[in-house]
Amino acid sequence: MRTRERTYYLYSLGCPKNLIDSELLSGGLLQMGWKATPHPDEAEIILINTCAFIESAVRESIDAIMTLHEEAPEAKLVVTGCLPWRYGRQLQSLLPEVALFFCSRCMDMLDARSLRAVIDGTGWIEHPCGLNRGEPRIRQLSTPFYTAYVKISDGCNRRCAFCTLPRIRGRYRSRPMETIEKEVVRLVSQGVREVILVAQDAAAYGQDLGAGETLAGLLDRLAVIPGLVWLKLLYLYPDIRRVDAPLIEVYKRHVSLCPVIDLPIQHISPRVLRRMRRPSPKSLKRILHRLQGIPGIRLRTTLMVGFPGETEEDFRELCGFVEEGWFDHLGVFTYSDEEETPAASFPDKVPEAEKQRRMEILMEIQRAVSHKKNQGLVGQILPVLVEGPHEETELLLRGRTAYQFPEIDGCVLLTRGEAEIGEIVPVRITGAGDYDLVGEIVSGKD
Repeated sequence: MRTRERTYYLYSLGCPKNLIDSELLSGGLLQMGWKATPHPDEAEIILINTCAFIESAVRESIDAIMTLHEEAPEAKLVVTGCLPWRYGRQLQSLLPEVALFFCSRCMDMLDARSLRAVIDGTGWIEHPCGLNRGEPRIRQLSTPFYTAYVKISDGCNRRCAFCTLPRIRGRYRSRPMETIEKEVVRLVSQGVREVILVAQDAAAYGQDLGAGETLAGLLDRLAVIPGLVWLKLLYLYPDIRRVDAPLIEVYKRHVSLCPVIDLPIQHISPRVLRRMRRPSPKSLKRILHRLQGIPGIRLRTTLMVGFPGETEEDFRELCGFVEEGWFDHLGVFTYSDEEETPAASFPDKVPEAEKQRRMEILMEIQRAVSHKKNQGLVGQILPVLVEGPHEETELLLRGRTAYQFPEIDGCVLLTRGEAEIGEIVPVRITGAGDYDLVGEIVSGKD
């Protein structure tokens, strides 16, 4: 008979920020003597860290709750993350299967008392909003040993017409530089070689900390940490005031600072961007030209199609912009009405079938752009982080270049050479597909 005493199962949904929160929660429970189990039916407590950013994420979170309840009906279900923040106490009547909704905007603030309340509590717990200003908390990494995400801020002060995040995550709150630095130093001492900094609006880092605290200053400080090989940044909001010369110079100065930036622009039509409450096309293009000053820069972005009022002319303008080839990696999402956002009340909704058509057209355009860019890498020798055997055959290894983020970008199939998992090795690129590359590990004899 399986024992369930003092065991927990943690299921994490959503973005890297949620993943970090889950790792903090897991680390705290382990410190209190609880044990993780990979099997829900062995757990005394099942913790589900939910995402509720868009309608599809809400559905996925609810599906996960119901599935885990069916798999382990005797376990206590604890739901945390964005779902409780977005929908509040009405969830208690809508999801009676859940024993406790734990509403915390920052797991980094959890202490032993908070965790004890999670373990013992039922109903609803609302934890104060904030960010830890002291020592970084212990995390139980769920990523491979060589990679870790680090949150540099939480919340958002932007007021994009379609976005629920400020309501869910609260106002923008930067973590102090020294706290972030201590966390990165600790992770590197544990064997992490690639650190990915995460924020909903990385460009705004430091605006709430006082004069002189900027993203450029933070990157300058972290990039020189001994043993840190790759430092990357996710979600640089296109703010013309903050994507400035000091930031460009930092990227030029440090070899550990990977020249890959995720710049979510959403659209390029002036009319659509104005309705979205996003930066203008003129501002976006000035930023893109500034970023070209970083040697070897690779850009990725997120686009939205089907925003209310988006015409065929607006869409053609977006297609033409993507065809110009600014972006190495690109994600496309279809607009969905989100409760209590301004855009939900906008007229001139685009039919679902038309949204899907536009998304498919954009992805096909980007497929050709990506293929051409990848072909341009053939013959070059690039550093590649070896991640392990390829999914389709254990005879070949798989890895990522410094330009590829885990899980969301392509990979490099290694057809020759040997290396340990987590090792960064020189690889000659011998072939290229639409999203993936093929290469051979370069030995000293080559």
